[in-house]
Amino acid sequence: MASARSTVLRLYRDILRRGRHWKDGTEPAEARYIVEEARKLFRRNKDLDDQKAIHDKIKECESRVELAEHYGNPYPRMYYAQPGVIYKSGNRARKKINPDYMHSYYDEDEFGLNDAKDTK
Repeated sequence: MASARSTVLRLYRDILRRGRHWKDGTEPAEARYIVEEARKLFRRNKDLDDQKAIHDKIKECESRVELAEHYGNPYPRMYYAQPGVIYKSGNRARKKINPDYMHSYYDEDEFGLNDAKDTK
């Protein structure tokens, strides 16, 4: 298996290339978002030492690239579940679902998602 460093560099180059050629230049705002988001997240995670954390970030990156290609939309997709499915019994708070491709958003708490607490 390739080293984590070579995998990360390959992913970074691939994402920058996809940003430059996103929809043949017809969506410059989306292309700019791809490049800026990649730079921001790769720089934030450049000092990771834990192999599991590195592997998780690589998996997140690959998932986001696949979702962007599949849906033609580079912006992250929030997880959806039917409202009645994700509630715990009793008077507990709503259960937080954290899909692999959203870890960076939960880490930085950009959307205030870490505020949900599981009360008893």
